Amino acid sequence: MKIISSAALPMGFIALLAGLSACVSVERSFPEKRFYLLDVSRPETAAASSRGPLLRVRKLRVSPRYEGKGFVYRLGDLRYESDFYNEFLIAPGPLLTEEVYQWLVGSGLFQHVTDTTSPLELTYILEGTVSVLYGDYRNRASSAAALRMQFALVRDVSARTEIVFQKQYAKKVGIREASSEALVNGWNEALR
Repeated sequence: MKIISSAALPMGFIALLAGLSACVSVERSFPEKRFYLLDVSRPETAAASSRGPLLRVRKLRVSPRYEGKGFVYRLGDLRYESDFYNEFLIAPGPLLTEEVYQWLVGSGLFQHVTDTTSPLELTYILEGTVSVLYGDYRNRASSAAALRMQFALVRDVSARTEIVFQKQYAKKVGIREASSEALVNGWNEALR
């Protein structure tokens, strides 16, 4: 019976692993991860009203189904899929809030628009919920970008609040191909 020294055992094991690694290739190609932002900037920015109301835009709430950064695709009546490789750069809630805020700043309808707590005595508060945000791929021949949002404009004067306007907007924009770029362009058009 031959006795192997304790120093020879690790060296032999390392030599065996080196020999095996030469025979096995662990190189694998993964798709590249891509990040997107929405952009619905106005073609022209109107001058702010000098006497108009003051507006605060609260952070939009997003349905838990769509609040992740990964794009969501609807593939059947009950089948959805989240995309790990194509996603928003930031979560949809803050992203959509910023786009709505910038759109209203450029509208010229308000004397001042803020998205943070402000010492100004605000006239209105805009609240919103995003209930749908997905790529509709149930029928590949007629793919679409789907977006549904509900807004409430709340008048906040003299410690009394009331809803002065409430509406739900739903839009499906057909996209020419089932690509992430086409989907983001469709969402931009729907949001406008």
